[in-house]
Amino acid sequence: MVDLLHGKPATVCQRYAVAELSRLLGRIGVKAAAHEEGGDSGTVWIVLRASGSRERVSLPSLDLVRADGYALRVATSGVALTARSAKGLLNAVYDLAERYGFLFLMPGAEGEWAPDITAGRPMIEAGDWSCNPRFAHRGVFGGAGTAPYTEEEWLRFHAKLRFNAQACVSDNGLAVAAEVGLRVEQGGHGMAELLPRDLFEKHPELFRLFQPEDFGGKRMPDSNFCGAHPEVRRIVKENFSKKVRVLSAQGVYALHAWADDLPGNGWCMCPKCRALPASDQAMLAMKMQAEAIAEAGVSMRVPVIAYHDTMYPGRILSAPREGFLLFAPRERCYGHALDDPGCPKNRWYFQALREWMEKFAGINDTHTFEYYFDQCLFRGLYPYLPDVILGDMTAYERAGIETHMSLQTAGPIIAPEFNMLLFARAQWDTALTPERFAKELAARLAPGDPGPWQAYLDTRRRVFQDALRVCHHGNDVYFDYRWLPETTHPFGAEIARAYAANAVILDAAVSALERSTGSAQPERTRMLVAREAGRARFEAAELRVMHKQQEGVNAFAQYLDGGGLEPLRAGLASFREALTLLDLSYKAAQAAGLPDGKTYYYVLNRNWFKKEFERKILDYEQALTKQDVAGWKRSAGGQV
Repeated sequence: MVDLLHGKPATVCQRYAVAELSRLLGRIGVKAAAHEEGGDSGTVWIVLRASGSRERVSLPSLDLVRADGYALRVATSGVALTARSAKGLLNAVYDLAERYGFLFLMPGAEGEWAPDITAGRPMIEAGDWSCNPRFAHRGVFGGAGTAPYTEEEWLRFHAKLRFNAQACVSDNGLAVAAEVGLRVEQGGHGMAELLPRDLFEKHPELFRLFQPEDFGGKRMPDSNFCGAHPEVRRIVKENFSKKVRVLSAQGVYALHAWADDLPGNGWCMCPKCRALPASDQAMLAMKMQAEAIAEAGVSMRVPVIAYHDTMYPGRILSAPREGFLLFAPRERCYGHALDDPGCPKNRWYFQALREWMEKFAGINDTHTFEYYFDQCLFRGLYPYLPDVILGDMTAYERAGIETHMSLQTAGPIIAPEFNMLLFARAQWDTALTPERFAKELAARLAPGDPGPWQAYLDTRRRVFQDALRVCHHGNDVYFDYRWLPETTHPFGAEIARAYAANAVILDAAVSALERSTGSAQPERTRMLVAREAGRARFEAAELRVMHKQQEGVNAFAQYLDGGGLEPLRAGLASFREALTLLDLSYKAAQAAGLPDGKTYYYVLNRNWFKKEFERKILDYEQALTKQDVAGWKRSAGGQV
C-alpha cells in the first residue's frame, strides 16, 4: 500500500496522469490511495511514499526541464514526479512504469506487458533524472483507426510512447486526444475540395488549364484549380474559413489541405499561372488559406507540403507567417539516412530540405512527414529500419526540425511495429543505438533468454537496410517500393539479387528464433514468436516477388533500349514467375493472420500487382510474337 499524493488537477490530462499511475501500480500488486494536496492549480507533481508515512519526499528541480519534459526522483523515502505541464507529468508516469519493467508493445490490453511479479515486485535504483524530448512535438499522421484496434486504443498507446502530436482524429477521438495530451491536426489532400467541382459547367475559367492555349489547352475539373484567378481566391478563402472556425473551436492546431496526390503536374497553365512552377502554385493556394486564418482571427496554422513535384521550393512566392513547412520525402531511399553522403538519391532530398528551411527562416514549427510506418509505400511489408530512423533523427534535429512525425497506414496488424517503438524511444534518448535498442527490447520480450530475439532483430535490421536501397534510381522516375522501375543501370541487377538473398536470410533468421523458443518462455512470448514467424515468412515471400519483378523490368528496359528478343523473353519469364510467387505471397499473408480483403496488402496483391503483371505479360507477348514473325520472314528472304 502506498500513498499517491498529487497537486490539484487543472486539466483532464493531469487527472488522467494520476489515474494511470494508480492503475499501473495495481498491475504490479501495489494498491495506491490517492490524496489531493492543495497548492497552486498550475502545479503538476506526484509523490509516492509508504502508506501513512510522514517522511517528506522533495520534488526534483525543473531547472533543466523544457517543453513536455519532466523530472524523476527515486529515493529511499519515496518517488517524486514533476513537470511544467500535465502532458509532461503523464510522460513521467509512463517513463516510471517502463523503469518498473512495463513494456508498451502494441495498442490494447494485450499490448501492455506488465513485469512478472511472481518473484517479487520490481525495484528501481535511486537517482534523479531530468528528461527532455529532442523535438518539441512527436507523433503520428493517421493510423488511429487501423484494425484490429480501436481509435481510442491507438491514441492511448501513442500517449504511452510519449508522443504528443496526432493527425487525423475523428470527432469522437478529440476528447481522448485531449485527455492523453495529444495536439491534433486534421485534413490531408483536400485543396481541390475548396473549389466545388460542380462550378465547372458554368465557370470553367476557375479551373486549371491543361497545357497552354497555344498547345490546345483545355480547362479541366480534375485536379487543383486556377490559383491566380481572383474569384478562386475568394471562394477558397471563404470555404477554408468555414472549416477553420469549426476546427479551431474544437482545439485543432492545424488544418491540412494539400494539393492533389499526383506524382507530377495537375497544375494550371493559363496565362496567369504558367510562369508559376508547381511549388509556387501550391504556395499561392497555401497563402490563400493563411489569409483566411488571419481574417478569421483564429490561432490555427497552414501546412505547406514539400512533396512530389513540390519537393523543392519555388523562387517567386514567399512563405506565409501562418504557415509551417511539412517535409514529405516519399520517394527517398530508405536504405540510408537522409544525410548519408554515400547515397546520391538522399543527397538530392537533403538539399531540398536545406532550401525549404531557408524559405521558412523565422517561421516556427517545421514538420516532417516521414514514412517509417507506411505500409502503402512499403507494399504491405513491415521493414525494420533502426539505422535510418536514428540517422534521420540526428539529421532533422540538426536541420532545425521542431515537429518530427511519421505517416502510418495499415498499422501493425500481425505484430508490433518495431519502427514505432524505436522512433518513440529515440525521441528521448540521443545515445540510443540499434544494438542497444535490440538488446533492451529482447530482454523484455524474452526474459531469461533474450539472445535469440536480439540476433533476430539484428538480422531483420540488416535485411531491410539492404533490400530497401534505391540509391541509383533517378529522382525523375515515379517510384516507390511497389512499382519497381525499369532500369539499364547496373544497380538494377544488384538490387534484384539483394531481394532474393535477403528473402533466404530472413527465412533462416525467423526459423532460428522459432527453434530457440521453448516452453520455459512465457506464453505471451511464445505467441509473439508465432506471429513474428508468420510476418517474416510473408515478407520473405514478398521479397521473392520483388526479385522476379525487378529482374523482369531490368530485362524489359534492355529490350526498350534496343537489346533484341532475348531480353524480351527473359523479362516475360521473370514476370510469369513473379505471378506464381505473388500467389505464394498471398497465401503466406493469409497464414500470417492478415485478415483477407480488409488490409492494404490484399488490395495490392489481388488487384494492382496481379493486373499490372498480367498486362505487361500480355503486351510483351504480343510484341514478341510480332517480332518473331518479322524475324522469320527476314530469314526466309521475305517469302511466306
